[in-house]
Amino acid sequence: MRPNRAWRLLRTAVPLRALVTGMLLATAGELAGAALLGVSGWFLTTCAVVTLQADTTWSWMYPSGAVRALALGRTGLRYLERLASHRALLSAQVALRARSARGAARLTARELRAQRDGTLLTRLTTDVETVAGLPANVCAPLGAAVITACLVEILLLAATPRLGLAELVVWAAGLWCARRAHRRSRAQLATAAEARAALRTVLLGSRASFDELRCLDAVPEARRAAATAVTAVESAEWAAARAERLGRLSLRLLAAVGQAVVLVIALGAAPAQPVAVVVGEVLLLAAGWELLERLPRLLQHLAAAKDAADRLAPLAADERPGDQSAERPGDGSAVRPGDQTWDRWPRRVAALDGARSVEASGLPLLGSSATLTTTLSGPGLTLITGPNGSGKSTLLGRLAGRLPAPAGTVFLDGTPVHRLPAGTVAGTVTLVEADDWLADDTVAANLRQAAPSAGPTALEAALDVVGLSALPLDAPVGPGGRLLSQGQRRRLAIARAVLRRPPVLLLDEPVAGLDRPAAQALLAGLPRALPDTALVIALQDQDVDLLERPPTEVVRLGDDLAAVAPSVPAAATRVP
Repeated sequence: MRPNRAWRLLRTAVPLRALVTGMLLATAGELAGAALLGVSGWFLTTCAVVTLQADTTWSWMYPSGAVRALALGRTGLRYLERLASHRALLSAQVALRARSARGAARLTARELRAQRDGTLLTRLTTDVETVAGLPANVCAPLGAAVITACLVEILLLAATPRLGLAELVVWAAGLWCARRAHRRSRAQLATAAEARAALRTVLLGSRASFDELRCLDAVPEARRAAATAVTAVESAEWAAARAERLGRLSLRLLAAVGQAVVLVIALGAAPAQPVAVVVGEVLLLAAGWELLERLPRLLQHLAAAKDAADRLAPLAADERPGDQSAERPGDGSAVRPGDQTWDRWPRRVAALDGARSVEASGLPLLGSSATLTTTLSGPGLTLITGPNGSGKSTLLGRLAGRLPAPAGTVFLDGTPVHRLPAGTVAGTVTLVEADDWLADDTVAANLRQAAPSAGPTALEAALDVVGLSALPLDAPVGPGGRLLSQGQRRRLAIARAVLRRPPVLLLDEPVAGLDRPAAQALLAGLPRALPDTALVIALQDQDVDLLERPPTEVVRLGDDLAAVAPSVPAAATRVP
């Protein structure tokens, strides 16, 4: 991990002037606060001494005016620092989210599939907020603390060199304690993050399979597994909080030691230094230590920003072809200036916007020594058959670029599909999986994910193609489509794909959960609704006879050979 990645990422989103302005205002505010504490201590002590000595010649007007000016200045500077820091934060959030969203569009379909569990949304929300919060949460307070501590140390060295050297040793011990506490806390936070991920897996898995768990009377076991995961998370978080508390306690003890050292050495130097000056030095030092007590929390914010920047780096990579900080889509390798292949890439992607075909060349088939060589383009129907577990879903995922395939086996108009951005692939290929995702919204909202500007007539026409004309457009589907039956969920996902009118449409067992008449109507209606689309349908063996017309080619999986339907000429098969 590069330590300056978070800063470099922030610098691309926020002008340097805004960052420096916030840091200078924070520093000025903290210096005013430290000076206020020191001057107030000196002023009060001097007033007490003058009163005891009955000195009527001493004037209190100027010191009291300085105290009032410092108090007002501290308040005003802190307010201005908040304005500057929060303006920089909001600007950074807008810029980083827009840049990351554009970067997400450049991800390949396989990379997007790996982030379907909410990881991508977390990057665009939590990680962006963490990096954008650097000015307000880290830069300004850390700069103010360091500068204030340095100025306090300089003043102590100027006043009494021996006092300044002693305090310098205490400062060094404080920094070592803060660093050690941060490392311990960070290790525990990493453990907590792993435990939280495990808990999330348990909860999502239990929720998705709750009906099955209830039928098997396994809900108590799932509850115990979730409770164990929660305990692990709480234990790791408690250990991290304990390490942080110990770090703060160590700094407070060192602060007390440092102030005691200053008091003893300064009083030992009397009468060279008046008592009022000694009190002012002690309170000035207290102001510096109060700032350094924040160091463990600041280090945590900084470490979290570095981690977030590392995760955002693939999304926020520079889009310019010649920039060394950019990455080549899909393979993650660094871009070299003058790389002619990369220089041609933007033009090549633009040329693929009108791609119409998917080619498979020597694509291995799961559980078979045979390979697939075919071209999916134009009108036609390709049938993929085989028993459960024969690899039908895997084959469709590879053709769509969502699952790994050997290099040089799947192409989109001559370009390897695994290297293309997901948006480019989606313009040509649409895959409807066996259990496709539905939003917790209405039927119309789910359909408009494919066609945002589609009117009610177009939506109803798409529903009619899949036999859901009786389903109201404003009907809610529930989380994951749970308010619909399995067959309705599957057909709604297909209707959404029909609205896209893709050149190539891949369907994974679209008739599962449907009765025979509904299945026949669906398979007959798709070619009529999409006359220019290459349909690729995966069916189980017992569902093949549901097809109204014979397919143009057949790929049979599961028996280490290619079998062609009797109605298909031998020349139509693409499986050697």
